[in-house]
Amino acid sequence: MREINQLAIVDMIAMDRDEQGVFLTHYQILNPPSNEARRSGPTKAAVYTYEVASPTLGSSAEKTGSVMSRKLYTSHLQCYVVSERMARAGLLKVANYLENYKERRTNVYTIVAEDPVSEVIGTFTLLDRVPGRNIRLLLDWHARSFGINKLPIRMNDILEGIPFSRPTIIPIIQYSGNASASQSDRLEDIHATKQNLKINGGAVLIGAKMVGKVSDEIKNTYYVLNGYATRKQETFQVNGQTIDVEINVDQIKRSWVTKDKLRIRLDVVMGLMNNEQSEKLTIRNIEIMKEQFNRTYKRKCEQFASFAIEKNWDMLGLGDTNQGRNRWKDIQVEFEVQSKLATLGNTITPYE
Repeated sequence: MREINQLAIVDMIAMDRDEQGVFLTHYQILNPPSNEARRSGPTKAAVYTYEVASPTLGSSAEKTGSVMSRKLYTSHLQCYVVSERMARAGLLKVANYLENYKERRTNVYTIVAEDPVSEVIGTFTLLDRVPGRNIRLLLDWHARSFGINKLPIRMNDILEGIPFSRPTIIPIIQYSGNASASQSDRLEDIHATKQNLKINGGAVLIGAKMVGKVSDEIKNTYYVLNGYATRKQETFQVNGQTIDVEINVDQIKRSWVTKDKLRIRLDVVMGLMNNEQSEKLTIRNIEIMKEQFNRTYKRKCEQFASFAIEKNWDMLGLGDTNQGRNRWKDIQVEFEVQSKLATLGNTITPYE
């Protein structure tokens, strides 16, 4: 049994590995309120970051004893951040270390940092003053906006995806800004997005190794077509006029037409968010909108399938089926989209 003032409560762990093979581990520790109360003035930093360099991951925790007077406590860990170069080298060593050491956790979010890890973990965040919690809440909101209870981006999910043909896609986080935002006076700046963290795109992992990046659009379509996401916003054109809708996926059904042909049918309900057409919303106009959406989204799905073949990434998991095992590129995928339209607002006719 240890007293609370003997523990360093870890909020976030960031990991990198340099060209010489040295592991650089950043531990972000919550600033204990008991210490704040004893100080003569207010303490602005909600967390402190400790960086240690070690030849192996196993020795990184021991190295913290030279810079920190407390024992690491990871039960409240919010997320892992791994550098892009470490993800491209492979995360098996990281996963094995976390699984073998009882005080580490693999059921928390894992995210790839495109920028240097030191910039991401050293950024003061607004609204949620604790960066690790801020990233976790950002990912939770990201999931809820797609109707996903929990994004499949935990370290456990990466491990479970190792034997499968379908890759795992986890978000990439970036720091938007030129100068470092590690000083607490950042909290006094009203421009919230100027020096902040943002999710942009996704990292594609096959066998727990990053093989490339995808855009937000590809990542989001991946979530929909693989049954993770049930909600998404889409934009399409009718007679040159823009229409924004929120789609709710009622059902995705896969059926084999032949051993070489797979049909994927999507049944969706569109919620009309923005209608820039000048004409009234008649039954005929609704039919035109539905037909145009069906064509547009079918074309997007076909482009997604072509992108997967071009990159040699089995984004639809065809190689995990009996028909597609070891020959997923030979499978012809046919998409069918059926939609219904519902209104979300107070009016169905645009103002004149």
